[in-house]
Amino acid sequence: MADWSASFDLCDVCRSYGVRIVRACERILAVYPPSLNADMVDYAEGLLDDARSSLAAHRDKLPHLTPADAATAINEIMRQHRGLRFCRGDDGSRWPLYPTTWTAGQKATVQSLWLVAGDALDADSFERVEP
Repeated sequence: MADWSASFDLCDVCRSYGVRIVRACERILAVYPPSLNADMVDYAEGLLDDARSSLAAHRDKLPHLTPADAATAINEIMRQHRGLRFCRGDDGSRWPLYPTTWTAGQKATVQSLWLVAGDALDADSFERVEP
């Protein structure tokens, strides 16, 4: 029963603060507006953890976020926030480098998108993002 209650509370948070709950393959993730404060990110993460079982039961009703869509969203964030960069890891994959002034919401948004983007992000040259 707690998972249903958390689901309804999470729905309210999504409507009020612009948080998006999406499915990406088998994952259920929250995508936060970059300006959301750290306390709301923590609160929403707790609700998501509590609601995960009821959300998983209705996974087909959640919007699907494809890797290409996530890479496009990261490109948009990079256009708006010039301090966000990616570096190459030892295996050639890209890892986010966040500006020191970023909030928890900004970091959590890019982290969620980065997890979904996966190989699509590695294939993106970021040529459309001006330095």
